[in-house]
Amino acid sequence: MKRLLLPFYLIHCLAHGQSIHYSPGTLYTGLGAYSHQFTQSFSFTANQAALGTISCTSAGLYSEQKYGLKELSMYMGAVAIPVNRGGIGIAMQYAGNSDFNESQVAIAYGKNLGKVNVGVQFNYNMMRVAGYGNDAAIGFEVASQWRISSALITGIHIVNPVGGRFKNQPGEKLAAVYQFGAGYEVSNQLFVSAELTKEENRPVNVQAGLQYMPVPDRLFIRTGVTTANTSPYAGIGWQWKNCRADVNVRYHPQLGLSPGVLLLFFGKQKEEP
Repeated sequence: MKRLLLPFYLIHCLAHGQSIHYSPGTLYTGLGAYSHQFTQSFSFTANQAALGTISCTSAGLYSEQKYGLKELSMYMGAVAIPVNRGGIGIAMQYAGNSDFNESQVAIAYGKNLGKVNVGVQFNYNMMRVAGYGNDAAIGFEVASQWRISSALITGIHIVNPVGGRFKNQPGEKLAAVYQFGAGYEVSNQLFVSAELTKEENRPVNVQAGLQYMPVPDRLFIRTGVTTANTSPYAGIGWQWKNCRADVNVRYHPQLGLSPGVLLLFFGKQKEEP
């Protein structure tokens, strides 16, 4: 049944603004974006302003097989590097197979302005459909975060508010996305967050999640849900020295399970000014 639904999934992708999915993996990987203690290399993909307060160089790899189908496999890589009162992020992603695939290369920058962080990201989006050739579009994202208290961070994230049209099909464009998010560090071991998302031509979606460390800086548990299709997800990870490995799974009521694997690598902490 799932394989029969694949052609309809591809048509669905093409019919909604030719959008490379703005957050294919951020449901799990971007969970710590509205946090200071729980950020890692992928956090800036959910909100670029998170780069403003990163404390060490980090890199990550993420792979997910959507609904258990290799034709819908997705791969992501990200590197976050702290600079003077800010950070630089580089991300790449690929989704699909040889018949239909979307990919993206992105570079981002975030700046710490005190109680406020700001960030920007530029994306080069590519799409290939067998028999129709390749196409590409340039997009951008802007974001900000506000530290309301030592434990509470809120922010906004805007994706492709204007432009983002494909070269060969100017009538098609990348979907505009508007997000408001908040994260609360309940303790050094527990973090909760929620995002309100409005994507162009789609209903409002709420993503909520939490991360808990039963063994501080060793054992990680993440869980959450997105209301767009009532899809819960959960994952567990273990950190050893400067490496961390997670396994996670997302559940769709009609299409089934989407297993994923996350690998993270951390460098030395930067010195505080």
